[in-house]
Amino acid sequence: MPVQDVPPPPGQSPPFPSTGAFVADAGRGTVRLGEVTRREDGRVYVRPPGGGAEWAATPEDLRAPTEGEWASIRILTTRVPPVVLSADHGLRPRPEPAPGCTPCAHLVSWFDHYMRRGPQHDESAAVDCVVEIRNHPHDPPKMTLRDSAPPEGRP
Repeated sequence: MPVQDVPPPPGQSPPFPSTGAFVADAGRGTVRLGEVTRREDGRVYVRPPGGGAEWAATPEDLRAPTEGEWASIRILTTRVPPVVLSADHGLRPRPEPAPGCTPCAHLVSWFDHYMRRGPQHDESAAVDCVVEIRNHPHDPPKMTLRDSAPPEGRP
C-alpha cells in the first residue's frame, strides 16, 4: 500500500498516496475512509468507498486503513447483483374472463398486452386489469377502458 504507517523523518513531508489507494483520514477529530481520487497543490482529494462527495485532506492526516477499516472498505466497494422487485416473479396467472362477458374479454386482452416483454411491459396496469375482472360485474367499473383493443404485434 502506498500510504505508510511509519511517520516521515523530521523535516520531510509525508508521502503522497497514489491515486486509487484507500486511506483513512484521521483529521478533524474523526476517522473517514476513502479512495484517493487526485492530488493537487499539496492536498489529497479523497472520496468515500462506493462513491460520494470528495473532500480535501492533507497528507499528514492520512494513514493506511486498519484491518477493521479494510473490512468496511470491502463491504462498501463490493458490487451487489441487482434485485428484481417483482411481487410474483413471473408467476402471475392469466385471468379467466367470465363466459360471454365482453368487458372481461377486453380486459384479458389488455392484460396480455401489458404482460408482454419489452417497452410495453407494465405489471401495475396488468394487476389493474385482474382487479377489474375480479370485481366485474358485481361492482361498477373502477377504471376507464380505452375504445380500441390493445395494439397487436408489438413486443
